[in-house]
Amino acid sequence: MERRTALKNLGLSFGALTLTPSIMSMLQSCQSTGTDWTPAFFSPESAKTIEQLTELIVPSTPDIPGAKDLKLIRFIDSYLATTADSQEQTFITSALDLLVGRCLSTAGKGSVDDLSPQDWDEQLTYFLRATEENKSLRRDAFTAYRKGIERGEELSTPVEGTCHVLLQNLRNLTVKAFKGHETIAKEHMVYQPVPGQFRGCVDLQEATQGKDWAL
Repeated sequence: MERRTALKNLGLSFGALTLTPSIMSMLQSCQSTGTDWTPAFFSPESAKTIEQLTELIVPSTPDIPGAKDLKLIRFIDSYLATTADSQEQTFITSALDLLVGRCLSTAGKGSVDDLSPQDWDEQLTYFLRATEENKSLRRDAFTAYRKGIERGEELSTPVEGTCHVLLQNLRNLTVKAFKGHETIAKEHMVYQPVPGQFRGCVDLQEATQGKDWAL
């Protein structure tokens, strides 16, 4: 697919996950999948990279399972394979290549297998914990690039803007999948399948002991 086609009208909203019944079913089925698993969208190498990133975004703790324990990579792979359109899929693949290249360059390493969790955490810190000004500059650079491509201009891909958009969407998707997971919803959040009484202006600690509601 040509770059111009891949970016035309691209909303970059694959991280805007809506937990519909079909998505919830997909999320739970990925948890029950056996040990043998082959990604449908990512290459095996890319799936490993995404899994490392999601575990850094939602790490395991002694009390709460993280992205790796919950097999969120399987859900993300299935979700992107079946729900993301061809434009988004093309963007994700190319953006991930740019991110891997940047990480290798920054870490001074020659192979993805040599990259450590610390190397990837440095990328997350650089992009997702940047100042609001830097985040805005990266978004603006990507938006300008996308619009230029739509006009038929030949432009260099803004690496930082592209990596930022990718990681922002990946974080959103990971966090929403984590909070929508049955184990997290029922065991670590306030879970009420059928809404009960409405209580307005109630202190959060009094109402839920500080826990978020499972949706």
